[in-house]
Amino acid sequence: MSNVEQRDALEKVSFTQQAARLTEPFTMIDLVQIDDLALSIFLCQGTLPYHRHVDQDELFLVHSGTISLENDWNPVILRPGELAVVPKGLRHRSSSLLRSLVLLLQPRLIVNRRNGDRRLFALKGEGQMEKVSVPAMGRQISAAFRPIPLAHMDTYALNLILSHGAGPWCSTDRQSSLILCYDGELILDSELGRVSLLQGELVVVPKGITFRLSSSERALVLTTERHTQPGLPLLD
Repeated sequence: MSNVEQRDALEKVSFTQQAARLTEPFTMIDLVQIDDLALSIFLCQGTLPYHRHVDQDELFLVHSGTISLENDWNPVILRPGELAVVPKGLRHRSSSLLRSLVLLLQPRLIVNRRNGDRRLFALKGEGQMEKVSVPAMGRQISAAFRPIPLAHMDTYALNLILSHGAGPWCSTDRQSSLILCYDGELILDSELGRVSLLQGELVVVPKGITFRLSSSERALVLTTERHTQPGLPLLD
């Protein structure tokens, strides 16, 4: 029996279905793990105390509602389809007057594997938080299956891909791949079988598995990609 035959089929997750389980403010459900990166969904309602994370950046992508990210650089208001990255060491808090559902991406490396890559404080005036609209970026894409970087977190990038027609077969030996159907309908073919993805559904393709995306109509796909950052090696 081949290695592929011994592996489990791809597991599809609907973050909209998982979000229905959230009833208490600031509760969170981990959806999937992509190597050292965790994708979660949380219910933002009310106001959290100010805090900072010294070991990892955090990416906030609003699914529904509106949240405020107050921080020591500049306040950011995020509406559905908008995202922003809170860098490590930056004091911040999230708040919302109404029930808001937010996707959260966090690198979760073991601290001692970071070789001292920590940031205790991000100073006022040192930088500026920017927000990105996924739908607006999607309307600007004309070339299918060409990843467009939206944001960076440590050794990860969040990319946006336009799927239309049949894409090329691809495989990554050093990383797993998040495939999140952000808008439209998508087919993912791989050595592990075929998966149909609707809006809000996702899978993680393990490293070393060949796969291809296709769609009869325009679809927007969010993916993750590992990259090397100065002073921070790409971990196996």
